[in-house]
Amino acid sequence: MTPDSGDDAPYQNVEYLLEHGPAPAEALPTEVRARQRAVGVYSFTIQGGSGSDGLSLPGQLQTVYYLDDHSPETVISTFLETNPGLVDKATVKGLVRRFGGHGSEWRDAARTVLSEEYDLLAEPATSMSSGEPRDVKCWRCGTRISDLETHLSEDCSG
Repeated sequence: MTPDSGDDAPYQNVEYLLEHGPAPAEALPTEVRARQRAVGVYSFTIQGGSGSDGLSLPGQLQTVYYLDDHSPETVISTFLETNPGLVDKATVKGLVRRFGGHGSEWRDAARTVLSEEYDLLAEPATSMSSGEPRDVKCWRCGTRISDLETHLSEDCSG
C-alpha cells in the first residue's frame, strides 16, 4: 500500500475493488481514508475479544474493504480468508451471531459460506431462517452432531 498520493487515491481503490473483489487494506493501492466511503468503499469486520455469546476471538481481526456491488457472501468469504484460523478458533454459532450483528442478510450469508466453503453446516440458510441449523459437522473429527459446543468439550475424538 502506498501513501495517499492525491485526489484520485479513493478512485484507485474503487478500481482495484471492482477488478479484484473485496480485499484487505494491504492489498489496496492507496491508504484507506474516511472520505472513501463517499465514493463507495466500505469496511467490514466483526468484533474480536470475548463477547456475551461466549465466543473468544483474536483481538485484532483484519478489516476487509468492499463495494456495494459485492455480495455479503463474497465479503464474508474474503474476510475468513484474510483472517486464517478464525473458523477453527470459533464456534459456528458464535460466528453466525457475530456476522449477524451486521443484519439478517449477513447472518444468512455467513451460514451459506460456512456451509458451502467450510462444510460446517448441514443445510444452507434461507431468507426465512431463524435459529441455528439442526446439524453441524465437527471440523476436528468430521462427525455430524446437533450440539457442536457440547461435542467439542465432551465427546470429540479429533
